[in-house]
Amino acid sequence: MKATGIVRRIDELGRIVIPKEIRRVLRIREGDPIEIFTDGDAVVLKKYARIRELGDYADVYCQALTGALGFSAAVTDTETVLFASGPMKKQLLKADLSETFVERMRSRQTILAPDGYALLKENTAPLRLAAVPVTSSGDVLGSVLIASDDARLRLTDTELSILKTAALYLGKQLE
Repeated sequence: MKATGIVRRIDELGRIVIPKEIRRVLRIREGDPIEIFTDGDAVVLKKYARIRELGDYADVYCQALTGALGFSAAVTDTETVLFASGPMKKQLLKADLSETFVERMRSRQTILAPDGYALLKENTAPLRLAAVPVTSSGDVLGSVLIASDDARLRLTDTELSILKTAALYLGKQLE
């Protein structure tokens, strides 16, 4: 654990305020679910991502998308790539998503970027990609996407339709 030097008091209702600086760095927003753990005598707060409940199932789904479409495929939560398959698996897996991608996903926008898009937070080359938000019970939980770094490949409406189906299906699994 990393000490911040910030100390807060618990109020009479057992609440504590997470400082704005920490919320900003960890991308915690109002309304985000937080999971509470104990570790010995420590209380650990972790941003909760329901989409992780899909586990190996989402990983197998990524592999199926890669096999069917020939692109790298990934399932994300609202911050990070959780599952990935295909030629770009190492680049995508556990990578943080760019702010612009996160904002578009949270606003329920489908992304079709055949000429390149900054998917990842780290300074990487723009990827050709199609991405669809995964929603469940009205909440955006993450996204399902296909991506390529090959400029010769083009994304079509067929791939977008397959992704929309995947996003609907994964969202239904979490209801």
